[in-house]
Amino acid sequence: MAEYLAAGPQLYEEWRNAWAPGGHPRAAALVASAIDFKRAGISKPVGVGELLKVHEYYLQQNGGMRLRPESFEQAISWATDPLHATTSLLVPYEAGTYKAFDYLVDKVANSETLQEIPDIIWDEVLSGGWDFDFHTVGEYAAKTGRTDLAERAYRIAEDSDAEGKGAFRLGYVFAAAGNYDQAEAWYERSANSGNVRALVNLGYVYMQKNDSAQAERYLGLAAQRGEEKAAFGLAIVLLHQNRIDEADSWCLIAEEKGLKSAKVLRADICMAKGEIDQAEKIYRENVTILPGKAAAGLGLIHLRRREYTQAIPQFQIAVRENDHNALLSIAYCHSGLRDHEKAQESSKKYIAEHPDHAAGYFNLAFYLSRANAVNEAENAYRKAIELGDYRSITNLANLLSNAERYDEAEDLYLSAIEKQDGKARSGLAHLYRMTGRFSAAIRMLRELVREGHRPAYKEMGRVQEDLGRTNLAILWLQKAVDLGDKSAGVRLGYIYERRGEPKKATPYYRIAAEDGDGHAYLHLGMIFEHRGNVEKAKDLYQEAFTHDEFEAASRLGRLYWLEGNLSQSEEWCRKGVEKGDEDAKEYLSFLLKYAPGNRSEGQRLDRGSQVPKLRALDQ
Repeated sequence: MAEYLAAGPQLYEEWRNAWAPGGHPRAAALVASAIDFKRAGISKPVGVGELLKVHEYYLQQNGGMRLRPESFEQAISWATDPLHATTSLLVPYEAGTYKAFDYLVDKVANSETLQEIPDIIWDEVLSGGWDFDFHTVGEYAAKTGRTDLAERAYRIAEDSDAEGKGAFRLGYVFAAAGNYDQAEAWYERSANSGNVRALVNLGYVYMQKNDSAQAERYLGLAAQRGEEKAAFGLAIVLLHQNRIDEADSWCLIAEEKGLKSAKVLRADICMAKGEIDQAEKIYRENVTILPGKAAAGLGLIHLRRREYTQAIPQFQIAVRENDHNALLSIAYCHSGLRDHEKAQESSKKYIAEHPDHAAGYFNLAFYLSRANAVNEAENAYRKAIELGDYRSITNLANLLSNAERYDEAEDLYLSAIEKQDGKARSGLAHLYRMTGRFSAAIRMLRELVREGHRPAYKEMGRVQEDLGRTNLAILWLQKAVDLGDKSAGVRLGYIYERRGEPKKATPYYRIAAEDGDGHAYLHLGMIFEHRGNVEKAKDLYQEAFTHDEFEAASRLGRLYWLEGNLSQSEEWCRKGVEKGDEDAKEYLSFLLKYAPGNRSEGQRLDRGSQVPKLRALDQ
């Protein structure tokens, strides 16, 4: 160590200065070659023949013959001479072999201007003529990001490896590069050689491929052999299948073996059991030990409570701990707060980190569609489909159906049905209703009802309503409400309102409003306005606007005008205009024309007769 610290800096300066013309450039090139052989994982001394073979590359890179290089004999003599009476740039070993002095290797490896190891070194190392551990070379190549070279090294090692270590390392390299098919093949080969760790990693590869059956199989085999990481992974797989008791048992085993991550998984299991307070307690206990996972869990608890503003800081902590999935949770929070632009922004950040993950595009498309950016949403859904997310087929079909592009939507629904997406049949039934094919819609909806598909009850009610069978529609919609489909309450409210029975409509609107339906808030506001309860109506209209029912702005503008509150009237009209509400635009024009200070002399305003009429609601 004393020699390393005392002579190292001086030797490094001697080597750097040796590149000067008339100095010792060939010796410097030989030393550079020896340094990079060691950086490539060659811990043994390197033969003079190998140094000679590759050193010309370094010489040419720094000026070649313009440097007036010395002879090889002079170069070796100078590089091996103990320049400071202790050690030399090249340390000689038996049979004409050499190593670079350790300080030089460390100094180069930690340099801010670190250069990649050139291919001439890797090609020589991987030529197959060397007697050393190629596992080490593969590890060094993988650390430098050269997975192609790591693969070559591990393949050489695997040929003489009865225990499957080379195959295991190859599996690791491919998994790190996201090539799960190749990782699967090599881990399986290693597992067949008796490597239990390969069973564990094979299970995790199947988790990445969303193949829960195979993941359970291999993790189960490894867990039964005492691998705690396998028990932990198996608990995750079982939890995702809602097999909570089994997940609980395997999580307990991982906890007993001291796996820290299992503590947070215990909280996840409590969440699945509905034990929210206990889950929160465990997450908070592990904030310092596993800050990212604990913060993500606390964020999910706030999400469940619809505490979006409290959830976002927790997910931001998780993001800082490299949990990029938390970006999607942040997007969900912003959407819950009706800030679709920020939701889109968070989704785009996820896409920037994982451009090949369909989840980012799926989420971005959803938030774009919420903001009525149909073309951009369509593009994002198509990208998600291209990346293998078949859920996006149905969502894209829904988007195009709502845009009245029925032929394209129908083709997409049929494609999704072929891929066993059950939601596609509900969407197709809706399309049949919208295009007047009621018999086809009824046939499909009857199948869905028999299978216990709850949304089918509401859609069947809509079909009966469109056919003029109001009493049948009420029966189907009531059944939908009874089964927990609160949005069906809006349809029931419409029917009773049209019948002139607002008292019967009110409780159904309330049911839907409690579930965040803006249209229900709007109709409740209209009912209370007709009853003369203007303050209550204003509160309900504001709730409707908050829940993206933007035509509520013009109704608020009208009420404030009739009260003589011109500033509030103008404020709400402008809000409506910003959101594209045509009624609000008309009211704002009216307001600016007739408001005091904007009227010509003699122009009088009769508020009751001159206020523009509201458009009929789209029911």
